[in-house]
Amino acid sequence: MSLYYEGTSPLHKLTPLTKIVITLVAIFHMALFPQLEYICLHLAAAAALLAMARPRVPVKVWAGALAIVVGHGWINAVMVRSGTPLLKVGYLEVYWEGLELGVMLAARVTAIILYSILVAATTNPRDLAISIAKLGVDYRYAFAAYVTFRMAPLVRRDLENILISRRIRGIKVRENPLESMAGILAPLLSLIVRRSTLLSISMESRAFGAMRSRAYYWDVQVGAKDYAFSMVFLAYLISGTCLLMRLGCS
Repeated sequence: MSLYYEGTSPLHKLTPLTKIVITLVAIFHMALFPQLEYICLHLAAAAALLAMARPRVPVKVWAGALAIVVGHGWINAVMVRSGTPLLKVGYLEVYWEGLELGVMLAARVTAIILYSILVAATTNPRDLAISIAKLGVDYRYAFAAYVTFRMAPLVRRDLENILISRRIRGIKVRENPLESMAGILAPLLSLIVRRSTLLSISMESRAFGAMRSRAYYWDVQVGAKDYAFSMVFLAYLISGTCLLMRLGCS
């Protein structure tokens, strides 16, 4: 979770499992009520939570998310080949029904991305690993998940250093993209293997995995704030759904 940053917002104080469960409930609700009006409930909730947490997400992440949303919506819009014609550009024809479908699916993907960013930006990988272990999962697998999240930003940093080093040395991009990729992947994989080897040696020297259980210097417990936040979120979804149903949205 390279998006994580320290903070004091209410979302930071929730346990990782609470945030994951809420996200899964939101996804299930959007699958159960796929209409745009119901998805707007989640867009409003995600926007409010973003304003509360104020995640320090890089512009590149937002740009990538926007590209996914636009691409997903556009592809689904042009896939509909019947209905009320809306726009025709050459051989490409867009129908009103396709546009509605594209907007609905794009809104759903946007809500899922926003919820995911909130979880990633406010969840410490350490707390996530401890929470997974408390569910009864073998602590070795929980530690593997922790290492994976911690390794991601290190790999990204190594890649950036390799690219900067190549520019400093004046290495030009070759015409064959495979040759250029090999010149980048070879040192990157070497660094990853070296770091993984050192980590495995460190774990072996500490007899990691020899015991059935292990002690933790940090504990994560589900508290009153988790139950309160979950109840407020569920009440919001239920009341919003009932209101939309009363207004005739089906």
